[in-house]
Amino acid sequence: MAAFDLQEQEQIAELKAWWHSWGKALAAAVVLALLAYAGWSGWQTWQKHRAAEAAELYAQLQLQAMDEAKFTATLTTLKTDFGSTPYAARAALAAAKLAYMKGQPAKTRDELNWVISNAKEVTLRDSAKLRLAGVLLDDKKYDEALALVKAPEEESYSGLFAEVRGDVLLAKQDKSGAADAYRQALAKLPKDAPNVKLLEVKLDTLGAN
Repeated sequence: MAAFDLQEQEQIAELKAWWHSWGKALAAAVVLALLAYAGWSGWQTWQKHRAAEAAELYAQLQLQAMDEAKFTATLTTLKTDFGSTPYAARAALAAAKLAYMKGQPAKTRDELNWVISNAKEVTLRDSAKLRLAGVLLDDKKYDEALALVKAPEEESYSGLFAEVRGDVLLAKQDKSGAADAYRQALAKLPKDAPNVKLLEVKLDTLGAN
């Protein structure tokens, strides 16, 4: 093999010097990057597996409404072991609905409060607040109900929150405040929303339409 000329020898020497100074650090950085990628890929795979398990449990829960023991066991597993998945919050909402239908207001409140505290999706938290406000309204806990529906996290819920505020204020005999809340609801809701007609009836009843 032909000998390297002087310029090539200088470049090789510079490369050797650079590698001596930085080669180990570069190799370590590459290894760390590969490990980080492997860890991220593993985490993603594990998350998908967990979500699939939670989805299966949620499907089981929906079929167990008539078997209280099985329903409660599945619900507990979802909330305890899969609390970070969307299915746990949906399961708690289903449990709240079932408890309400059975005339169990304390159980209903507990499940809805769990959703508000633990759900990752703002729409689920807002849905739970609306339902809990309705339960508190039934219990004549008006101030607690109003505190829940001051403002939603998701803007699309503004009309529904305003309507519930109106219902609570009307129960408190604040007709003027109720009328204002119902007008706000009408302004926020789509014109074809199913509760628009009912809101108009509520305003007519108050003589405020």
